[in-house]
Amino acid sequence: MFYSSKNKVLQLDQKNIDYVTFGTGKKSLVIMPGLGDGLQTVKGMAQMLALTYREFAKVYKVYVFSRINKLPENYTTRNMAADVADAMDALGLKSSAVMGISQGGMIAQWLAVDFPEKVDRLILAVTTAKLSDLGMGRIRRWLNLSQTGTYKELMFDIASHSYTTKSFGKFKFLYRIMGIFGRIKDKQRIAIQAVSCLKHDSLTLLEKINCPTLIIGAEKDDVLGIEASVELHQHVKGSQLTILPECGHALYEQHKNFQKRVLVFLESNQ
Repeated sequence: MFYSSKNKVLQLDQKNIDYVTFGTGKKSLVIMPGLGDGLQTVKGMAQMLALTYREFAKVYKVYVFSRINKLPENYTTRNMAADVADAMDALGLKSSAVMGISQGGMIAQWLAVDFPEKVDRLILAVTTAKLSDLGMGRIRRWLNLSQTGTYKELMFDIASHSYTTKSFGKFKFLYRIMGIFGRIKDKQRIAIQAVSCLKHDSLTLLEKINCPTLIIGAEKDDVLGIEASVELHQHVKGSQLTILPECGHALYEQHKNFQKRVLVFLESNQ
């Protein structure tokens, strides 16, 4: 029913990292989620993620990695990529398809640059090589709310910019309920991850990415803007660019063709 989903913890020297696995395929797909990982790791989310990514689970053995559980100050997206490489080594994953979403896409860029042998194919979804003014404003706002606001205010603000107006209307009540019962468990963790986004800049090194790459943007992305995906496409040689219509930054949840488009790319001859 849930594609052999399992919640796991990996010990890496002095570091622990939460991750989940699901799917029964022989080939591996590594996924790195976005900034929401700063509020909650993937611990306990195996069944939900398997259900969300069920199209992938039918074909691949999927690994979804959180950031390490205790993030040092000034930890960068590049440091986070090194942790993923270590985790792949520990699990015997020599080369995998890799997908990064939003902040996870920033990490995936560094993984492909610094550990090219680990990345067979690369999917960069609603992410950026360097934040624009729009992205800077959104992340700074969420950083401030995470430190001085309530969980309800933070979640409501994130959702209002991550979904289209039409989709947000459907989820508004749910996010209000989440705001009542949820809380920010670790202000330092979300702050470190947010700052790593603000400092992320891989633009001059993207030319080092040599693997087949698919870049997916959202037509109505109100977090990073559609221009971020176009810029990545211009700097990653030979990359494919797909802009999914009528969806916002949370396109992996909103757009029914997201997983289908990724699978077409993964199974292509490029």
